[in-house]
Amino acid sequence: GSVAAWGAASSGGSLGNSTAQLQDGVVEVFATRTPERSAFAALKANGSVVTWGDPLSGGDCSAVAEHLTSGVSQIFSNARVFVALKADGSLVSWGHQTCGGGFSTTGVRKVFATMSAFAAIRADGSVLTWGRDSSGGDSRAVAGQLAGNISRIFSTVAAFAALRPDGSIVAWGNRRFGGDLGTASGQLQEGVMKVWSTETAFAALKVDGTVVTWGDILRGGDCSHVSSQLRP
Repeated sequence: GSVAAWGAASSGGSLGNSTAQLQDGVVEVFATRTPERSAFAALKANGSVVTWGDPLSGGDCSAVAEHLTSGVSQIFSNARVFVALKADGSLVSWGHQTCGGGFSTTGVRKVFATMSAFAAIRADGSVLTWGRDSSGGDSRAVAGQLAGNISRIFSTVAAFAALRPDGSIVAWGNRRFGGDLGTASGQLQEGVMKVWSTETAFAALKVDGTVVTWGDILRGGDCSHVSSQLRP
């Protein structure tokens, strides 16, 4: 349960002041990462969290340290921010504020991420979003469709897609990367069973065996050239 690190010290290659806390009890390690900087967060068996690496990418959790001493059950991350979900459903984030750091709430069941935003499903099935607006942090345009009974959310690097109980899809975030259903909208109003994503596009499998895609046409968002092979 101990941790050893190497590489660029400023991006987590050195444990620094966290060395003593990382000698035992670590059960899982998470990372934020951009081409220029990165950080780590370790979840310990006692429910506490230890961080190191770039302070602006989540390596410094001192602002929320009092919430990370116990009770943390899961950690999530995007490129610059960590989120800790506690057993009681409370949530706290730290890291770059533009990407969702400095946020807290209660009553959360699940958390999902794009590169710079987060979406959480609350206990009542409603969806809460925060982080960079253009990457899914702003869901106000579809808030009425996210008010309850959402069970699963999917993501690309900059957009979210939620599967509703009636089999319809709701998307928001960067339009190019799947935040807008576009011409696929009519086919995604019912019957969707599962959704998959590439970094910038989505694909939905419907109950009739057909596949519907949207998002970046160069990364899987356009299946028109194989559409005849995607029918039952």
